[in-house]
Amino acid sequence: MAAAVGYAQMPTTTTVEAPGGALTITALGHASVQIEQGNKVVIVDPVTMMADLSRAKPADLILATDIHGDHYDPAAVAKLRKPEAPVVVPQAVADMKQIPNPTVMQNNQMRTNEQSLVGITVISVPAYNVTENRLQYHPRGRGQGYVLAFSDKLADVRQLRAAQVYIAGDTECVPAMTTWVTNVNVALMPMNLPYTMTPADAATCVKGFKPKVAIPYHYMGQNPQEFADALKGSGIEVRLLNWYSKS
Repeated sequence: MAAAVGYAQMPTTTTVEAPGGALTITALGHASVQIEQGNKVVIVDPVTMMADLSRAKPADLILATDIHGDHYDPAAVAKLRKPEAPVVVPQAVADMKQIPNPTVMQNNQMRTNEQSLVGITVISVPAYNVTENRLQYHPRGRGQGYVLAFSDKLADVRQLRAAQVYIAGDTECVPAMTTWVTNVNVALMPMNLPYTMTPADAATCVKGFKPKVAIPYHYMGQNPQEFADALKGSGIEVRLLNWYSKS
C-alpha cells in the first residue's frame, strides 16, 4: 500500500450536492461503497474481508459487480439486505447460486420506469480489461459497473433531474463509458495494477465523460493523489477518501 498517501488523514465519508438532495458517499473499504440520498441506502460490493461493514446501514438495494472475492461476498449481502431488497448481479454471479432471488442484469442494460428498482434507475456498464497482458483478469461480458440514477422515471434521468452515480467496478477505460456514463454527479474509479488502471489512466478516462466529482477507490498499491494531480485544471473535482481504514 502507498502509506505515504496518509490514509488516516482522509475522511471515509463525503457529501455531494445533487438534484433531489445531497448524496452521501461512504467508503466502507476497498471496493465496498455505501451511497445514500434521502431515505434510500444503496451498497455496492459489500465484502467483510475488505471492508468495515459495521458502518454500513441496512440496504434498500445491493449490487455486485463481479465474481472476485474483493467484490462478492454472499454472507455480507445476506447480512445487509433488507427483507425483499433487490440484489443486482451479473449472470456470472447468479450462476454461483449463492444469493436468493437475485436480479440479473446483462451488460448495457437499463432498468427504469416500471422496471426500476426501489425507485432507482439502474444501468449496467461493461467492465473489463483491454490491455493484452491483463485480459485474463476481467474478460469482457462477465463483470459490470453501474450507473445509479435516483429516480424511477427515465425522463428525469434524461433531463438531469435525478442524481447520478457511476461505480465502475473492475475495469479499464472502455468505450461504453462514453455511451452510458454522461452527466453523472459522482464517478468512483478503480486504479490498481495489474487488475485495472494506473491513476494517470483513470484520470484520462474520466476526462472523457466529465463527472462533476471523481472519487478514486479500489486503489490498493497505488497513490490516489496522482489521480487528483492529473485532474487539476480539468474542471472535475476530486475527493479522496480512506478506503483502507480497516487495514
